[in-house]
Amino acid sequence: MDDPMNPDPVQQGGINPFVQIPEDPKTMRLLIVLIAAATVIIGAISLSEGIGDLYPYLFLLPIVMTAYFFPRYGIAASVIMGLSLVLLNIIFLGNNLHVLSLACFTFAVFLGIGGIVTMLSENIAGLKKRYQDIFAMSEAGMIIFDRETGKITEANPSFLTPLGYTSPQSGIPLFSEFFERPEQYRELTGDVVATGRVTDRKYLLKTASGTLRQFQVSACVFFGQFILCTFADFTERRRYEDTLRQSLAEKEILIKEVHHRVKNNMQVIMSLLELNALKAENERERSQYAEMQGRVMTMALIHEKLYQSPVAGSINAQDYFSDLLKNIVSASATPGVRCVVKASGIFLDIDRAIPCGLIINELATNSLKYAFREIAKAELHLTLGEGGDGVCTLIFFDNGSGLPPTYRTAGEETLGIRLIHMLVRQLRGEILMTNHDGTHVRIQFPLSSHELESHTVSCDQIAEQTTISRWA
Repeated sequence: MDDPMNPDPVQQGGINPFVQIPEDPKTMRLLIVLIAAATVIIGAISLSEGIGDLYPYLFLLPIVMTAYFFPRYGIAASVIMGLSLVLLNIIFLGNNLHVLSLACFTFAVFLGIGGIVTMLSENIAGLKKRYQDIFAMSEAGMIIFDRETGKITEANPSFLTPLGYTSPQSGIPLFSEFFERPEQYRELTGDVVATGRVTDRKYLLKTASGTLRQFQVSACVFFGQFILCTFADFTERRRYEDTLRQSLAEKEILIKEVHHRVKNNMQVIMSLLELNALKAENERERSQYAEMQGRVMTMALIHEKLYQSPVAGSINAQDYFSDLLKNIVSASATPGVRCVVKASGIFLDIDRAIPCGLIINELATNSLKYAFREIAKAELHLTLGEGGDGVCTLIFFDNGSGLPPTYRTAGEETLGIRLIHMLVRQLRGEILMTNHDGTHVRIQFPLSSHELESHTVSCDQIAEQTTISRWA
């Protein structure tokens, strides 16, 4: 057992709400000795005057005080006071066996009481030692302070070190003086007294050098007038987070700038293709240049959406496909085509957006070239949705004349059709083309994990929004 007279290394002077050891052990020892001497004198006077009923109870006072404050001497004090009682009875009452037997019984009671109080005191000292070890070794800063005066009675190293104090004896101010503003201390103590506990309050506390550090503070009532506070210093974490945020913002700006420049470079390519188209000798060459311009425009539009997107690295499918179809229709020789896009709430990353955009460009271009020669009210429909199995379904259809009866997907050799199938394979997907009041194309491909978190349109909703349910 550690010496209970050793002071707690994290205590300051003043009242300690958890400790039974006196603040001045020497004074307490002297007081107990004086009480014991006075008890013996009072006992002797009482016996000499023939008063023998009450004085034995006085002997319990020094026994209990010794056993409580100095438990290692508790049994010895019981023996000394018990023998003193027996000797006093022998001296003043002679050989009265009844009195001697009663004194011996009282002696035994003194030993029992001293032993019990000693055991209780040692248990309390053990609990106090455990409490002190937990208090001192805790990684969270901890203090106990008087809510009336603000005086800190205990503080552990995890609280002292970040604030620049080497020990509790290094002139720790009142707890209220640590706060950036005095009303913050009053608010904290008031809320603790009113509710019994507060958690996760954030405050700036002053260090010994006068700088401020950020702490997350929790507090509760502790032994009546005292309050126990715990502290988590997140100053360095906040600085690190701020640095990461700044770095991330700079990278996002840089990436947006890259996308912006790529888009500008692609517009230059489109302009060069347009100049070459003006020099074309026949309609077939001009048509080929126009097709190349459309493909470049499709990719340029993706980069434009990427640097405008609030979600880094992803584009809003609804906005992108709507603008894409509008641009394709406006550049075609088929005006007045109605475009309907249903892809709300879906974001695609660049690895999915570019193949999907190029596929839509080829399909829409083919529809505008061949499907609406005899159709008064031409329509293009595009729907994109995600099923519960992580597969995205893209549906494109028109209300035109449909595929020719002799059309066979595998046997087609046009660049556009070959390009569509290459892009579907790049998406690791499958494609199905059918005829039903126009050309219907359904493409299914797996989504990345990032996109799965963003999508809200289900396959059931797609079936309701389109004519997919009519497919055989």
